[in-house]
Amino acid sequence: MRTDKPPCVYLLGVGGMGMAPLARFLVDKGYAVFGWDDFATEERKLQLSFVHWQKTVPNGCDVCVYSSAVDKDNALRKAASAVCPCMPRGAFVAQLLKNERLCAICGSHGKSTTTAYLIHFFRLHNIPVNYIGGAEFQDNVYEVGCGKYENVWTLLELDESDGTIEDFSPDVTVILNTDWDHPRRYETVEMYRKVFENLAVRTKKCVISNEDFPQLHTERLRISPASTFLEFDATAAGVAFRYLTGQTVTASDVTSFPGVKRRQEVLLQTSHLKVLSDYAHHPNELKELLRVLEQEKTALVIAFEPHRASRLKCYFEGFVRELKHCPKVYIHPLYEAFEAVDCNEKTLLDALPNAQPSEQLKPEEYVACEQPTTIAFVGAGKIDKYARRWLEQWMQAVADFFETCGVTLKTNVSLKNCSLMGIGGSALFYCEPRSINELQTLLRECRRIGLVIFPLGGGSNVLIPENRIDGVVVRMNAKCWDFCLFGAKTIDPSASEGEIINFLKAPISETVGETSEAVYVHVGCGTGMQAFLDAAEVHAVGGFEFLDGIPGTVGGALAVNAGTGGQGILDVVEWVVWVDENGKVRTTAHSELDYGYRYCETFQNGMIVSALLRGYRSTTDAVRQRRAELRKKREQSQPKGKTLGCFFKNPPSCSAGQLLEQCGAKGKRAGEIFVSTQHANFILNNGNGRFDDVIRLVKSLRTAVYERSGVWLEPEVRILGRLWEEFL
Repeated sequence: MRTDKPPCVYLLGVGGMGMAPLARFLVDKGYAVFGWDDFATEERKLQLSFVHWQKTVPNGCDVCVYSSAVDKDNALRKAASAVCPCMPRGAFVAQLLKNERLCAICGSHGKSTTTAYLIHFFRLHNIPVNYIGGAEFQDNVYEVGCGKYENVWTLLELDESDGTIEDFSPDVTVILNTDWDHPRRYETVEMYRKVFENLAVRTKKCVISNEDFPQLHTERLRISPASTFLEFDATAAGVAFRYLTGQTVTASDVTSFPGVKRRQEVLLQTSHLKVLSDYAHHPNELKELLRVLEQEKTALVIAFEPHRASRLKCYFEGFVRELKHCPKVYIHPLYEAFEAVDCNEKTLLDALPNAQPSEQLKPEEYVACEQPTTIAFVGAGKIDKYARRWLEQWMQAVADFFETCGVTLKTNVSLKNCSLMGIGGSALFYCEPRSINELQTLLRECRRIGLVIFPLGGGSNVLIPENRIDGVVVRMNAKCWDFCLFGAKTIDPSASEGEIINFLKAPISETVGETSEAVYVHVGCGTGMQAFLDAAEVHAVGGFEFLDGIPGTVGGALAVNAGTGGQGILDVVEWVVWVDENGKVRTTAHSELDYGYRYCETFQNGMIVSALLRGYRSTTDAVRQRRAELRKKREQSQPKGKTLGCFFKNPPSCSAGQLLEQCGAKGKRAGEIFVSTQHANFILNNGNGRFDDVIRLVKSLRTAVYERSGVWLEPEVRILGRLWEEFL
């Protein structure tokens, strides 16, 4: 390699999971990385933006590295050989890492997941590590490759499929299993087993496995048996982590593992339907997956893609044995992987009476499942694309169904701008109902087909995860929900549903009346809190000033009993109109509400429509002055920016802000998420902060307060669609 310029590498097949992690590693090491992949989509190119995408090898390139999927007759590979030396990926990586402290993870099954567990453990324990993984993390929690550090361990998922495993001599080797695979290269079980025996002999320091191998001057550590493949992978990673770092993995380290794509990756989870993708393309992997899924006691549907004709032919009886017990099986076309085809999906269909071609798996038939159902898309090759395409078609079928009911659903809607912190993923479905009838239909049908409703107001008190919310996010943004009627006549909470609906639909002239005592205000859920307070000021109605400064909508405030100074909005409520999960319109009087400090249980499974609030006759000047006093006090103590307000609830008899300040919380940060230096109970996003950064900061703050004061702070901010108990 030249030393007068950054070394230049051209990666042919760079979009695949063998090459993309290598590309990331090389960029971190200072290489100029160019590459091409005929099968890479524009989305994939954007994901790998650190690669210079071009179809020809640049002049002066030091080496062209090609993936095992690129055969010797490939035109780009032939053209590259005229410009620079060409090497298979495995041989190049072996040369690249020969002087690194290398821990290699290998075996027939589980090496991608075990490598990912190891990366996760290093990251959780804040120990620098380099790595070249073999699978993307779910939600892209971590990069697929990393080469940022010097003199640290390098983790490598080591593949045996192309024979280049013989070029490696790691310091530490994790051998998970030796189930015969890749029969095209390794014709017998013995030939396959020998590859791992030779690797164990070449290992310099330690072999970690549950099998016995001949070794030379190395330690041997055993992996304890486990009941599932995933549990075994986590155990293996824990043993390796303890050897490499001297630190022990905890149960919470394992449960916090984000998972990797295509390894029991859940693509959809509703109360009636689960859709997942799994890489199982060997009979033993398929057997393990089916055993796990059958324990869930749901109706099971398998969509299977055979991968490579040589594998299907060699393990044909094994695949038939595992699939014949499934009541519903759909077979996708064989993924040829550049092999000559003499055994394909038709052969498998003929041997399985219960199987049908994949096109018979129709999304519209699963809009309303009669019983909880799991659909597993299984195999290598293109199965992940098949699964995601099917899911998109299912989403459209759901949207089409609701359209026939008079309800408009949008799909895959970004929620990033729906929270004042500027963090958020997407919604599977999104709806803004335009009438009480539409809202009733939405809730009723969602319950019937198993879609969970996620109400979302102005986003002032809600943290939104960066994954997809699998349900219907509902916002009451339509004009019909934005009203504020002073002197509104009340309604008997025991009124019939029809009377309540007529009341809500009545013209303003019919709902506005005179009152002899308190001043009542009928407010719609979509009314902005500050707009409501401005109107109260104009109408000279007092009693609501304590709500000044609370962002968001009245509906959102009612749902969590928002307030300040020990007072909440539900304290001044006469009754609330809401629609329950069955689509029934209900009116609940103040005396029937189940609420307390910053919470209300009453509306957990429904949607608030409006409320009658009780104020008192005052003067515009008095209301304005009181609001100004509160605003001035707030501006002196509370920061502005991307924040959700007070993050933690005040414990009994003390202030969360004071407890945080006492343990030095001000200015603490995780990534671009930080604690305000003005008020310790405010957490802000400095720009591109992540959901995981918020979680890390919150956990560290709670621990610091507990260690100093013996108090576990409880978040006041909600997580959309999740519970804090899942993260703390």
